[in-house]
Amino acid sequence: MLKELDAGLRILIALLVFSGILISMATIILPYLLGGDLGLGELDAMGRVASFHAEGLPPNAAPADSPYVVALSVSTPPLEAADSLKLRVFGEGKELGEIDCLEGMESWEGITQLECNATIPYNYQNSEGYKIYAVLEGGEGEYAYGPLGMRADWGAYEQNFWGFSWGTVLCAGAAFLLLVIPLALVAWWISGRTKHEEGYPGEYSLATLFSPFSVKKGIGEKVHAAMVSPYFWGLEVLGILIVISYMALEGGVWKSWTALAAFAISGLLAFIVPFLWCFAWWYADYKEREPLRVLVTLFLWGMLAALMAIGINSIMGVLFGLVGLGFFTAFLVAPFVEETFKGSGLLIFAGHHEFNSVEDGIVFGFTIGMGFAFIENWIYLMQNPMGADLFGWLLLFLLRSVMFSANHGLYTAITGAIIGYLIERKFAYPALGLPIGVPIAAFFHAMHNSGEMVVTLLGMGGVLLYCCVLMPLFDYGGLILLGLLFLRAILGKK
Repeated sequence: MLKELDAGLRILIALLVFSGILISMATIILPYLLGGDLGLGELDAMGRVASFHAEGLPPNAAPADSPYVVALSVSTPPLEAADSLKLRVFGEGKELGEIDCLEGMESWEGITQLECNATIPYNYQNSEGYKIYAVLEGGEGEYAYGPLGMRADWGAYEQNFWGFSWGTVLCAGAAFLLLVIPLALVAWWISGRTKHEEGYPGEYSLATLFSPFSVKKGIGEKVHAAMVSPYFWGLEVLGILIVISYMALEGGVWKSWTALAAFAISGLLAFIVPFLWCFAWWYADYKEREPLRVLVTLFLWGMLAALMAIGINSIMGVLFGLVGLGFFTAFLVAPFVEETFKGSGLLIFAGHHEFNSVEDGIVFGFTIGMGFAFIENWIYLMQNPMGADLFGWLLLFLLRSVMFSANHGLYTAITGAIIGYLIERKFAYPALGLPIGVPIAAFFHAMHNSGEMVVTLLGMGGVLLYCCVLMPLFDYGGLILLGLLFLRAILGKK
């Protein structure tokens, strides 16, 4: 029975991986094939009513900050309790954001006039045209007013961007020269002088690195040799390039030198901390440091897992939004989806002889998580351009790349530790640790993602709950427990 479950699980995960990649590719490509944002057509086709209109958008503006906030005056028919009133912002035919005009109001029944702040973000072009629609939805139907048009000259903002970005480039360059490159050389030097336990003679030679199928062993050894070779890395990189191309298309890196610079700088900054974390955990495993080729495979798998997750997260977000639960997607959907795809790398690697203990599972899982975090942080940094809002950008960087930098590694390391424990105990089907580990990892992940939700629902009480309970328990508390488990495993190894 367990043998059939193990085989079925491996087949299911393989299907999920391929399905995730195909769904994400379709999600990425189809909007460009269909041309433009379908939301504009929907809005233009909506009903119109004389008593519903908005005004106050200047025809031209020269923002020095992003987003540029404009207070619009909105007139409506008498609002009912079930009504919703939103502003939708478009730039170059692409939706850039949606503002809920009724958010924070306790009651709006009977209101016919209110002020709503339209937030218009910088989108990597000096001068841009924007369209804003006011959208009213309720029992009487759906109505739209607009578009209100505005042209923004972001020249002053871009000057601030370049002034700040040169300093950022210098800091990132210094980090690479003083930390990343020296530590990479140290890792290479240590690995070259570490005697790894080989499954067969010459397993970690250059010959098997570049000719994995020449291994004179069984099919299992050939597969494992291929998984830690440039051939498998090439397949992973191919999928990663799709993610990076998607990020470049979304950011419109061809629009301006500013967009291209932001794309490159965001990528450099996003890489530094994940690399440092991977080095730290690899170095700490001083009794049995793993071959670097193994960690390269797993880090790339974490990056590839971002491609697997994009499509399903997007589709589920739309479906949840249709039933009014879009706000809960980051709490209910993303953690399980992402931990499943990240954990899939641990499952396919579970048969390799290097994966033989709890600490191996922690190091391998953490490495996969850091690969995923690299791509995710890159996306977030690119979506929040540096510029006049220096404090906001630095806060984002500190939160994602410093304060919570280890989170994705922590979650996947939990799954890895469970699989490693089963291997250590000589359990014949350790891959069954995946359905045990993923829900636990997803729970920790969901608790972290709940921050915005609890703050929105509970206000200042939510801030206290998150900062004083959830963050200490599930972010830093989880990391401390993982560290203690790792230390116990290392010290207990003979």
